[in-house]
Amino acid sequence: MPRHRQRAAAAAFLLLAVAALAGCDKIKSKQAIKRGNEFLKAAQYQAALAEYEEALRLDPKETKLHKHIGIAYMGMYQPGSKHPKDLEYAQKAIDNLKQYAQGYPEDTKALEYLVSMYLNTERYDDAITFYQNELLKRNPKDAKAMQSLAMLYFKKGDFDNGVLWLKKRLEVEGNNPEVYYLIGVQAWDRSYNYPNLDPALRAKIVDEGLQSLNKAVELKPDYFEAVSYINLLYREKAKMETDPAKKQEYTDTANKYLQQALEMRKAAQEKAKAAEASGKATPEPGK
Repeated sequence: MPRHRQRAAAAAFLLLAVAALAGCDKIKSKQAIKRGNEFLKAAQYQAALAEYEEALRLDPKETKLHKHIGIAYMGMYQPGSKHPKDLEYAQKAIDNLKQYAQGYPEDTKALEYLVSMYLNTERYDDAITFYQNELLKRNPKDAKAMQSLAMLYFKKGDFDNGVLWLKKRLEVEGNNPEVYYLIGVQAWDRSYNYPNLDPALRAKIVDEGLQSLNKAVELKPDYFEAVSYINLLYREKAKMETDPAKKQEYTDTANKYLQQALEMRKAAQEKAKAAEASGKATPEPGK
């Protein structure tokens, strides 16, 4: 056989061998993924991780494995721990989930895992950046993302930005009483748990909370939870007041709203019981 034909035949044989080997590696990768999934279900995270990493080594194109690897590291991480090993696991979980999210942005569950890791490690700024640069850029009217951003700011102690994002949610959804209620709840939380705030700032927060709760009740008259928080915010006003007469006035107002909330709650419970009894008494079709 001429030498050039020998070379061509050898090259063809080599290509077939490489293709066969690649096919074999893909099969082995699938088998490793299956074993990894079984380990993951059994909460054997280190064993699952080893299988997933081997599967990715065998088939680097299996990029969906970054989600599995991230979840395995999540399982190995102890929330709240500052141990170097746990911080390493947390970082590797975040890195793999971010890499997966870039390739598969439609997988909302993976995004939730990523955000939960940011929260577990108290990396609120990273979570905020992720929501603003990833989720809201894809969908500027994502009310759920706005809600999450607001709660992240509240966790940081940034009341103003928290309210700002809840108001952005209102721009998307319209007058949603739940959003006004959340502003009121956060106003009470800020005043009650941080009594050493600047008095003027604390008073401003309480007043904003009252305005929002009154709006919630205006939109939903039977909103007894909102009425209950109006009671609590008037008690915060009473704490800040130095004039005895005004202090008593705020306390009396708080008691009035407390009684109103209790009556509204009782009425709601009775209505629910009546509806349940009516449903049970209704005969089934054909009976």
